[in-house]
Amino acid sequence: MKKYLLVDGNSLLFRAFYSSFGRVTLTTTSGQPTNAVYSFINMLFNINTNNNYDCIVVAFDKGKKTFRHDKLPTYKDGRQKTPSELVTQFPIVREFLSNANIKWYEIDNYEADDIIGTLAKKLENEDDVIVHILTSDQDMYQLITKKVFVLAPQVGTSDILIYDESKLQEKWGIKPYQVSDYKGLRGDQSDNIKGVVGIGEKTAKELLNEYDNIENIYQNIESIKGAKKEKLINGKEDAYLSKEIATIFSDVDLDFNLECTNIDYNSLKTFFQKYEMQSLVKKYCQNTPNIIKETNLDYKVLNKWEEKYSCDENSIYIELLNDNYHMPDIIGISISNIKGNFYLNLNSSEVDIFNWNKPQLDESFQEFILSKKFCSYDIKKTITSLKNIGYKINSSNFTYDMMLATYVLNSSIKSTFDSHLLFLKPDSELKTFDEVFGKGAKKTKDVNPKDKEVYLVEKSIFINELKNVVIEKLIASEQFELYEFMELPFSKVLIDMENEGILIDTEVLKRQTEDIILLINSLEKDLKNIFKKDITDDFNIGSPKQLKELLYVKLGLPDLNKGSTDKETLEKLVQFNPSIEKILLIRKYQKLYSTYLKGFEKYIYSDKKIHTIFNQTLTSTGRLSSIYPNIQNISIRDEMQREFRKIFICDEDYIFLSFDYSQIELRVLADVANVKNLIDSFKSGKDVHEEAAKKIFKIPDNEKVSSEMRRIAKTFNFGILYGLSDFGLSKDLNITMKEAKEYIKSYYESFPEILDFKKDVINFANSEGYVKTMANRRRYIYELQSSNFMIKQFGERAAVNAVIQGTAADILKVAMIEIWEILLKNFTEAKMVAQIHDEIIFKVKSNEVDKLIPEIEYIMSAAYNKILDKYNHCRSSRVSLDVNYSIGKNWLDLK
Repeated sequence: MKKYLLVDGNSLLFRAFYSSFGRVTLTTTSGQPTNAVYSFINMLFNINTNNNYDCIVVAFDKGKKTFRHDKLPTYKDGRQKTPSELVTQFPIVREFLSNANIKWYEIDNYEADDIIGTLAKKLENEDDVIVHILTSDQDMYQLITKKVFVLAPQVGTSDILIYDESKLQEKWGIKPYQVSDYKGLRGDQSDNIKGVVGIGEKTAKELLNEYDNIENIYQNIESIKGAKKEKLINGKEDAYLSKEIATIFSDVDLDFNLECTNIDYNSLKTFFQKYEMQSLVKKYCQNTPNIIKETNLDYKVLNKWEEKYSCDENSIYIELLNDNYHMPDIIGISISNIKGNFYLNLNSSEVDIFNWNKPQLDESFQEFILSKKFCSYDIKKTITSLKNIGYKINSSNFTYDMMLATYVLNSSIKSTFDSHLLFLKPDSELKTFDEVFGKGAKKTKDVNPKDKEVYLVEKSIFINELKNVVIEKLIASEQFELYEFMELPFSKVLIDMENEGILIDTEVLKRQTEDIILLINSLEKDLKNIFKKDITDDFNIGSPKQLKELLYVKLGLPDLNKGSTDKETLEKLVQFNPSIEKILLIRKYQKLYSTYLKGFEKYIYSDKKIHTIFNQTLTSTGRLSSIYPNIQNISIRDEMQREFRKIFICDEDYIFLSFDYSQIELRVLADVANVKNLIDSFKSGKDVHEEAAKKIFKIPDNEKVSSEMRRIAKTFNFGILYGLSDFGLSKDLNITMKEAKEYIKSYYESFPEILDFKKDVINFANSEGYVKTMANRRRYIYELQSSNFMIKQFGERAAVNAVIQGTAADILKVAMIEIWEILLKNFTEAKMVAQIHDEIIFKVKSNEVDKLIPEIEYIMSAAYNKILDKYNHCRSSRVSLDVNYSIGKNWLDLK
């Protein structure tokens, strides 16, 4: 028996795109997004592996107009525009299919549904055939027969529901041939098919169960009573038209020569390399993709370090089973130097590092670590992991970090060893972590010892071999000083911050957790009372499926976005039913509970502190982020999240001291673009937003501006850094596009230097391929090379933003490095504990506060001029940096 797979190409590619949405690292070095293509390939190959199809065929829509638009011009009107990042990937998917020797169709005037319907009809007439249709489009249910089945993906393609006649009857209560009648009666908002006004899902099923189809319904219209009859009579024309539009055309003229699919992996290797999908080369284009190749690599396995192998210069690599190096589960350590390559077993396990019996230390290794120099990949991870299993570390002995150096070279590359190695050495065949140790629930360090040893030793070898290559590249790109004098010492600042941690008031956390649970329970009880006829006791508001049924089936609310229950959709539904506001509140409180209250509990160690990890190499602009837990996204605007800040407290006899830069990015913009009116406002100490409002609205100096005018000006002052458009402004301020255009025109007339600056930055980026901060931090703008207008526009916004935001990030780093050095030298009791955007937080002994405040203020105020001096700009800043401070026993007191 032959098995055929007919794939709805548009449906699968959309699913692939949104399943990987936000994985911005999946782009080529030329800026071409490939996330959807990557996921499409994996989904298609996974389902083929599980079913071993004889033939695969993919069908695509071609163009926006089909024969259905001739009958219903508004067909599919109102659908959201396809994201530009996805549009550019459609031709790449077709290129993949051609290279893979997989047949694909697209035909003018028809949809993919019609092509698949035609193929399914023809295949059904053959003997010993089973046809599977892979799609998320429910219209395809009408094609189900004894030989034809619809595969509906639930999560990716790992969870698939197989629809046959009985499954459809269970789901919709109708037969496959009734699907178009069903759509004809109830309509389909996602396709803008009207149906019969007033006839919903329940009534449509009842009518079809009694009369079988629309034609029979109208032949027996006199037997139908009441309002239902009236609705049917009034909607007769719409019913027939809607059914016709929803019916799949199964007689498309196409070539029907479907041969067995023999996937050409040799051609695919070229395709994968072209689009920089190295992991797919390894996964699909090697004979033994999951087995470490035999190697003649020369190395020694040591259970204890031997002094005779020590050298003055060494490269060291530590591999952990988990990402959180504050809970280190060390797999092994590799060391390479001129005396050889070594794999070192150390005793460690995943435990609470702040309250456990350390393993017996290797005294030879301890002496080695304290007395020699080391190169590594991710110094923070390396030093912290060793500290956490009991070793004393002198961080000044770690003189080179491959991760930081490669990040400085190109911040757009994902900061993993695999990605950085591929960037530096494209012909490398080093296996990935997942290939050696598994992923997810299958991840384990109990693998073949040889595989593990080779994997680690090769990494320490690469660190050593590529060091000079990286440094030469940094010098050639004038970025060595940025790496050597900013990023490398800053990593050691972060090590101390992370190790110090922040004390948590567990009693306040417990009380807030209990309060939020009571609040959620109360709201859920209110909802059940309001909707008691429509929901059962086991109703779960967190279930999109149950919520969708409540909103659109039981309550009959308008389906505004294809069954979506996201926040934006629910906010629009409040006007139809005010009680939806309670659902929004429950979601908000549940997020507060899961992300912050309950979410933080697992990160509180036995010292009652959290020890977050500050990501130094995640953003392309140089800004920090944090994980395990994330302490940088706690809103100060939301009252309940503000209250959550009470849990962060100081040790006894200490207080928090917070310093932040006021409007730092605006001040940087004023300086680098030499914006006269902004500079004058800052120098005179005036309200910069009020002054901008006066310029935009042409208000005389002796008159006051309204709060609304100031709000608009503030939107401009900050939005201009992020590529404010007339469309975005009209949406933000709820004004017309015409008004938005006029405001923007007036703004640039008032601050003409900003427009000139933006043009200069974009011209430079187009010419050189990158932009740079005042400290020579580069961001490569690959998007400018795209032929897609939307992607190119994003690139222009990113270019301008990178110069300003990146320079502001550099200022913070320069200030923090100098403050850290001062604290170590003169304030042994004071500790830097966190950086949150433009704010630095310290814990300080009360008797040191008065002495410390002027020191920190001076350092932070002078940081920008130090950059201008260090990187040879031969001038001082045109504006001063405004530094504010606050004091408190908890973080809430700091704002």
